[in-house]
Amino acid sequence: MASLVKRILSYLLPVPLGVLRNCRTLAFGYGQAKSIRAGSPVDAAGNPIAWYTYPALEHLSQYDFSARNVFEYGCGFSSLFWAQRAKLIVSVEHDEAWFHRIRNLGSANLRIHLQQDQERYIRFPLEQGIKFDIIAIDGKWRHACAAAAPGALEEGGLIVFDNADWYPAATRHLRSQGFFQFDFSGFGPINAYAWTTSIFLKAATRMQENLRNPAPIGRLAVEAQPTE
Repeated sequence: MASLVKRILSYLLPVPLGVLRNCRTLAFGYGQAKSIRAGSPVDAAGNPIAWYTYPALEHLSQYDFSARNVFEYGCGFSSLFWAQRAKLIVSVEHDEAWFHRIRNLGSANLRIHLQQDQERYIRFPLEQGIKFDIIAIDGKWRHACAAAAPGALEEGGLIVFDNADWYPAATRHLRSQGFFQFDFSGFGPINAYAWTTSIFLKAATRMQENLRNPAPIGRLAVEAQPTE
């Protein structure tokens, strides 16, 4: 009987039911409902994730970053996301209250630094004595950070630029430096709107050596995969 009712409703109300299924995938499969309740970017299991779009998170989750060094302009739950995946994470933050909050959640491979001077903040990755395999731009003064980041990037590395759609001049500059721009647009944690997280890399990137089989982060997305 339940099956018959479902078939009838599917015939009479295909669009509303389809919308509800999509909402269910976003809210519970990807964990957006949990992130809204928590007020923090988390996945369906409550684990911290970066406040990037879900398409960008799924793409980044395909890589093995365990031997890689990451630098972040702007700390946050993304710092914890990277700390679970990479060898070393160095973050610079300008907001003192936010710095203390995230630092208290940190792990042994995560180093968060407070720097409120604009010039020193921008140059921070250039003064670490190493180059980084991944540089994430998700903090203050993003245009200037985009100009400085290539100088601190290991050859073959990549740049992750969140809210890239808001900073066309900065993304244009990176493209002018020989980077290819790959946009991952869509919904993400908490927000009721879609935005773009972009990944910049050059033709000589080595990151494809660390690609694993795609593994969608949404539980319902996994359930929806066809079986062989």
